[in-house]
Amino acid sequence: MALLRAILELKEQFGGAGQVSAIHIDHQLRGAESDADAAWCREQCSLLRVPIEVFQGSAKERAQAEGDGIEAAARNLRYELLTQAAEEAGVRYLATAHTQNDQVETILFRLLRGSGLQGLRGIPSRRPLSPVVTLVRPVLGCSREMLESYLRKLGQGYRTDSSNQELRFARNRLRQDLLPLLRADYNQDVDAALLRLATQADETQRFIEQHARALLDAAKVALRQKVGCGGELLLNLEPFALASGLVAREALRLAWREAGLSEQAMTFAWWRELAELAQEARLEGVLNLPGKVRASIASGRLRLEWVG
Repeated sequence: MALLRAILELKEQFGGAGQVSAIHIDHQLRGAESDADAAWCREQCSLLRVPIEVFQGSAKERAQAEGDGIEAAARNLRYELLTQAAEEAGVRYLATAHTQNDQVETILFRLLRGSGLQGLRGIPSRRPLSPVVTLVRPVLGCSREMLESYLRKLGQGYRTDSSNQELRFARNRLRQDLLPLLRADYNQDVDAALLRLATQADETQRFIEQHARALLDAAKVALRQKVGCGGELLLNLEPFALASGLVAREALRLAWREAGLSEQAMTFAWWRELAELAQEARLEGVLNLPGKVRASIASGRLRLEWVG
């Protein structure tokens, strides 16, 4: 609500041809409470004269089908529905109200899970959702307390998802138990420390990506997509010979991403093995990677092959 009210305030102040609309996603996880949330959002948007679309999708069914936890399934479902709705409506930008608190929690959560630099960059302020839709997070630099204060000044109410209090979810335990403990007993400025870590990780990752991009551009021979039956990526090995393992891994990650392959199951160990294969250029070397991707060496080239 704070994000919506702020956008409307800016729209009134600066004008412009763009239109403001709202989307509410019902994950069907809390029964009558979920229904009440959707009804409340419709009522508020009616009062503000903002068009709203409400979409429903079962996060539980998604989790069962994909083997993910409820939180991951709900997130995937949410962004899928948001992207689809935006594309159908001709929307260029989708804004979500992730706050600085969300950023701190995300960085700490990923740190505890052993994330690399990419993960420690935290939540990006913007990223593409599709070729025509960009996700933006305008209040990522604002704390939840700032937004609540803004709403109080406006006399604007809001609703809280009761599942955010359930301690069976690791993210909630981190928010309610671990972070308060760290602030009280270890470092009262732990939030600022984590945000600095994210800034440094972002700067370092950008530097690595710049060199990785140059390596990939020098190495890439061909990317062939076969409709309905996979594809093939060929990379010259010579540019990899003098590269550091760090840059080689990142170049291969970029190539993997450009080929449209899923990174979910590619752990650090897999990326290291793939980079070692490229840098050592073992003629007999073959790797069977996650996602039915096969990596092999032939004629001075690394070949990645996959089935659709």
